Amino acid sequence: MTSRERVGIALDRGVPDRVPIHDGYWDEAVQRWRGEGMPEAAARDRDSIWDYFDMEIRQIPIDPSFMFEEKVIADDERYILKRVSDGGVYKYIKGSTATPGLVDFPLKGRREWQDLKERLRPSADRLPADLRARYSKYREDERFVVIVMHNPYEATWSKFGVTNLLESMKLDPELVREVFAAVTDMNLAMCEEILGAGYDVDGGWIWGDIAYNKGTLFSIRMYEDLLQPFNKRLAGFFRERGLPVVYHTDGDVRTVIPLLIEAGMTCLQPLESKANMDLVELKREYGDRLAFMGGIDFEAISKGEASMIDEIRSKVGRGKEGGGYIYHSDHSVPPKVSLDQYRRVLDLVLEYGLY
Repeated sequence: MTSRERVGIALDRGVPDRVPIHDGYWDEAVQRWRGEGMPEAAARDRDSIWDYFDMEIRQIPIDPSFMFEEKVIADDERYILKRVSDGGVYKYIKGSTATPGLVDFPLKGRREWQDLKERLRPSADRLPADLRARYSKYREDERFVVIVMHNPYEATWSKFGVTNLLESMKLDPELVREVFAAVTDMNLAMCEEILGAGYDVDGGWIWGDIAYNKGTLFSIRMYEDLLQPFNKRLAGFFRERGLPVVYHTDGDVRTVIPLLIEAGMTCLQPLESKANMDLVELKREYGDRLAFMGGIDFEAISKGEASMIDEIRSKVGRGKEGGGYIYHSDHSVPPKVSLDQYRRVLDLVLEYGLY
């Protein structure tokens, strides 16, 4: 069975030959693994890493930014101050991939939006420059190919800043709706362009972190009012074409799952363990309506062989029951895990993931 077939069956809540395997990695983990024998060529970019570990999904990303030219504003012994593609100013610690300090954002209110909204127009520059060559390899390798986009909240906080966006959702919801609509229109226009160019994709992947470990970042009513209509439009593009949709969000989103299903999402990822996203419980409650990807707690993995085996056996072994499950870390693989440990994890997934 090919990866394309295997992932498609799992996302349709069916039973393939084994649990499909996909994952993400912290940059620090990849840096560590390079020192432990990972070839330089394998660490070159995301596709190279996925090829090295034989991951089964490949992504066509849409750039959701304002497409400013990135520019270093200041550089000293400890920090780099940089303007990023969304126009925000971030403060990075040299030699670290830790979350940067958020210094400033371009979108503060209606006046700025009038000047900036033209920057959200569709453009071929929003797609990888070498997409044709990458896509040919995806198909040659028979991978499952998805279009990846940021949902309006995920694409907008980096333009407003988190605090300003959350305040605006309460104080100026019409402005937020206008920005959310522009982001959604751009995404859908880019999806049409991708399909129109002859790329035969297998599904969608919507990225939208809307929660932390205690619940959603805003009320359910606010989600229903401001975000749900746009999630429906994005998911609907794929569902109308008979294609599945993976929805990524960190945090505890248990209260929103029925709304995500209503919006048309067919798979939830990555099921963050420390945020009470218990794979077995979620599958028991929603497994007849939703596929799941993730839930593997790498805190448990890092504690040694016995804990690692128990984690994979209990999660993969239970998650695969009845189909509809894809292996993935519950966030991204952290640097506390060695290359040999991670290889052992993948071997265990193959062992316990067989049907």
